Amino acid sequence: MPRLRSWRDLTNTAGFRSAVRGVLRYFFGRRGQRRVRGLRLFFRMRILILFRTGESIGRMTRRNDVRLWVDGSGVFHRIEHLIRHAQHSVIIQMFIWKNDATGRRIARLLLEVAERGVLVDITKEAVGDFFEFSGDFISTKESTQEPWLAFWHHPNIRISTATYNDHAKVFVIDGSTMLLTGMNIADEYYRDWHDYMVELRGARFVEQFLTRGRGPADAPVRLVMNNEEHKDIRPVLMELLQSAKEHVVMEQCYLSDPEVVRTLIALSRRQVHVTIILPKQTDFHHHANIATVGTLLAEGLGSHMTVLLTPRMFHAKATIVDHKTVFIGSANTFRVSLDEMGEVNVLVRGRHRIAWRLREAMSKSIVQSRVLVGPPRLLWLSRWLALLGL
Repeated sequence: MPRLRSWRDLTNTAGFRSAVRGVLRYFFGRRGQRRVRGLRLFFRMRILILFRTGESIGRMTRRNDVRLWVDGSGVFHRIEHLIRHAQHSVIIQMFIWKNDATGRRIARLLLEVAERGVLVDITKEAVGDFFEFSGDFISTKESTQEPWLAFWHHPNIRISTATYNDHAKVFVIDGSTMLLTGMNIADEYYRDWHDYMVELRGARFVEQFLTRGRGPADAPVRLVMNNEEHKDIRPVLMELLQSAKEHVVMEQCYLSDPEVVRTLIALSRRQVHVTIILPKQTDFHHHANIATVGTLLAEGLGSHMTVLLTPRMFHAKATIVDHKTVFIGSANTFRVSLDEMGEVNVLVRGRHRIAWRLREAMSKSIVQSRVLVGPPRLLWLSRWLALLGL
């Protein structure tokens, strides 16, 4: 049997220091001027594109294509393909970036494109360090190993680590293609966990994201964001749920927000079919999920409330209403995510292919899941952990 480590040995590990650093930055970190930084980044990118292409950023594309990518292999293949073919710039906003096989592969790819003159701008959220207990990103700055030494010192790669409490995961390629997802850069997202990515083509999406602006409220495809200027995720989600006439399907890794839960119960009593898909086990928030399940099944109308637990861990945050309106992105359905953290979602209305693709993916989850026939039994410890959001 291996000898147990001393407390001193444990506290000297990079993973422990990463977790402590994430907690300290969450509570004491400097939030900064996000809008100012976003504007600066946007205008720097625009100047870059003007010099290299001679085109106005507003004229680079007239298309507003929306595509949905499902699960790690497909998602990361698409991310890597677009980065590999970038001509001018790659911008990345990331919450978790681990020093594992996936993290190193993305770093190598960014080095390759930087070598041929593509400018790479990375913003890594420091709060995410808490979840990088094994192989944290910030420690790679001092690494002499490949690819990190060249990655941190390349003149075409700019890396910012700051505490904005930003949970978004976004890639912007050449100012005209935006990828938004719930997936971080780590092995579990690539190999194991079910999740989604939305690809948006259109410079207006990029401009709105980088300047933290608001898009037209009546647009069929609309970015919805939480940032320091405005918090739009909750009001848009609540309006969408309350508009439901026939069916609501939510595939959520974490679900505990009281207002959302009350609305789902009210919808079932209004004879709107409500289907909730949750993972049987999660990396955290498990007890809060189970408490939510108990409330939904105890108070919702049984004939119109279905809760399913899938054996596969997933990290998805997707909602579809009346088979045609999709709300998907990085925002979790608990209070801190809906009200406080930086998040990026997309709202897609109308009969669009993305709705069909999402229904198809959700159907696969449903087939693999077990329907709960009654509220689960909660021990007193589970109730306390649920109150703590664990």
